[in-house]
Amino acid sequence: MNPEEAVGRFLEEIEKRPNLRIAAVSGPGEPLANETTFSTLHRIKSARPDIHFCLSTNGILLSEQIPRLLKLNVETVSISISAINPRSAARIYEWAILDGNLLQGFEMGKRIIQKQLEGIERANRVGIRVKANTILIPPINRFEIGEIARNLARVGASLQNIVPLVPNANMKHIPPPSPAELTNARQIGSKYIKQFLHCHQCRSDVVGIPGQDTIL
Repeated sequence: MNPEEAVGRFLEEIEKRPNLRIAAVSGPGEPLANETTFSTLHRIKSARPDIHFCLSTNGILLSEQIPRLLKLNVETVSISISAINPRSAARIYEWAILDGNLLQGFEMGKRIIQKQLEGIERANRVGIRVKANTILIPPINRFEIGEIARNLARVGASLQNIVPLVPNANMKHIPPPSPAELTNARQIGSKYIKQFLHCHQCRSDVVGIPGQDTIL
C-alpha cells in the first residue's frame, strides 16, 4: 500500500474498532530505510493525534533515525535481534549495506549486532520503549539465547518476545523448534529480561488486541 491507502485503511479499521489506540508499521522492507514510513506516520498523526505508534525494525538504522521518530512522537519500537555472536548473525543475514558498503560474513554480523545494540541503548536514553523480537532458530542460536537476553537488558530493552522460526526462503530446510525448546528458551531469557508471551507468531497483517486479533 502507498501512504494514502495505508492511512485510509487505518481510518477504516479504527472506526470499526474504536478501542484501538496503536498503529504499527512493519514494512514494506526495512521501515527506517523507507521514506513512505515517515510519510504514513505523519499523515496518521495529522488525522488522529491521539493515536500511538509502534514501529518494527531490524534496528540497524535506529540510532540515526531517532530524531525523526521523536518528532513523530513514536513511543515504542520492536527490534528483531536473533543473535549476539557475529558468526550466528552471518548465518541469519545474507548481506547488509552499511555506510554504503556491501558486507557479508563475520564483519557484517559484527556490525549488525553493534548497530542494533547501539540503537536500543540510544532509544532507551531518549524515552522510546524497546521490545525485542528474537526468532528461535535451534541450529543457529539456541545456545546464545541467554546472552541475547542479557545484552538486551544491559542496553535497556524492556521486553523480549521469543518466537519460533517459520521455515522459509533460505531457512526453509531448518526445522522449527519444538514446544519444549521454545519454553526452555523463554525460561532462560526470563532470567535477564521480562518475556512477552501473548503472541504465538509475529505477523504484520493482523488487527486487534494480541490474542484476540484477526487477519486483515
